[in-house]
Amino acid sequence: MKWIKKLSLIFLLILIFLSLGKNLINYQEKLKFYEAYKQEYEKEFKKNLELKTQYLKKTDQYEVEKTIRNKLNLMKENEVSIILPPLTPSPVILTPTPLPNWQQWQRLFFHIDS
Repeated sequence: MKWIKKLSLIFLLILIFLSLGKNLINYQEKLKFYEAYKQEYEKEFKKNLELKTQYLKKTDQYEVEKTIRNKLNLMKENEVSIILPPLTPSPVILTPTPLPNWQQWQRLFFHIDS
């Protein structure tokens, strides 16, 4: 009789540990799903926020007017347009490379012009 109680107790403990292991694995899978869903939600939330700001910019009266005026090169009344010529690159002054020292000394002492 004692060995039946021990056997049933061991069997019950094995069932409890198997159930616990199954629950832990199930919990980890659900946690991974939750993290992936949370990251996707945050990404979509940021995208939604950007789209809302773009929409507000596009529908703002001043921004629309500014865009139209810039694209069509229009001006308001009493506005003065200043058109600047394109910048020309500054000329580069080339300096001759100096002669080597021995040639400079030769010119100095022997008055050779080359």
